Amino acid sequence: MEKLPPALPVRPSSAATPYLRWGGLLLVIIVVVSVLSSSLQVIGPGQIGLKFNKAGSARGLSQTNVVSGYVLVNPLTTEIVTYPRAQQSYSWTRNASEGSQGDESFTFNTADQVTLNGDVNFGYQIDPRSAPAIYIRFGPDVNSITHTYIRSVVRNAITRQASGYTAEQLLGKGRSTFEDASQKEVVAELTPSGFLVRNFSFIGELRAPEAVVQSINAKFSAQQAAIQAQNKVVQSRAEAQQEIAKAQGDAQAILVRAEAQAKANKVLAASLTPELIQNKQVEKWNGTLPTVSGGSGSGFLINLPAQTRPASGKSEPAQP
Repeated sequence: MEKLPPALPVRPSSAATPYLRWGGLLLVIIVVVSVLSSSLQVIGPGQIGLKFNKAGSARGLSQTNVVSGYVLVNPLTTEIVTYPRAQQSYSWTRNASEGSQGDESFTFNTADQVTLNGDVNFGYQIDPRSAPAIYIRFGPDVNSITHTYIRSVVRNAITRQASGYTAEQLLGKGRSTFEDASQKEVVAELTPSGFLVRNFSFIGELRAPEAVVQSINAKFSAQQAAIQAQNKVVQSRAEAQQEIAKAQGDAQAILVRAEAQAKANKVLAASLTPELIQNKQVEKWNGTLPTVSGGSGSGFLINLPAQTRPASGKSEPAQP
């Protein structure tokens, strides 16, 4: 039986070869783009980027912070972790419509065992230098960090500081001092952990039981009434002192005028002589004789007719 010659391999036609070449090149391009897209990470200017090595001898978090820009990583062995660089602001309130999810207000007791409640606005930033330590200690979820660790620090500071004030102080002039002391404690606790406090303040008035508010208001009203009464006493005393001062001034003025008059009279009396007195009398006499005369020892008065000096200067004979 004759052996058949071996079959020759089928060569592709020259027309199919270019399609195979372009198909292979396209496949390579797709693979390269896919690798690059998963390897190239973009860290924006508002983010703090960290390289986390998942394998190899350098496994763990890199101490080098990737600030911004394009970063080429191996997606199989390296991961990029980001934190927000901008300030994080939160409002822990009783009212859910003000940003809280349910009642997130703070309740605390005063030195006189009165329970108060208040809303807090809080803002902070992550220190880029502390980002690796924050990731190792708390993980990547900023929202979880805010509502667990940071909230507990704020609550503890408020509770400790409130225990040094009475309800009347916190509902009055002592609130600002209490708020400042609470903020200082929060700053002292969070700064070493890499959280930079930017804002801490109570929102609105602190809430207290109605009975406590009424008691404080009644005490305040009584104090105001006492102050007003005291002011009236002071005013009355001042007015009385003014009257006394005025009377003393008037008396002093009279005395001064009397002394001046006495001195004047003394000077005038010293200057008078009999001749000067007679001369003054003559100057004031109008030439009319007295119209009333009395007999010597008669004990009664007789009206005499008025006698005037004749116009010609000659006297007329008396009538019988």
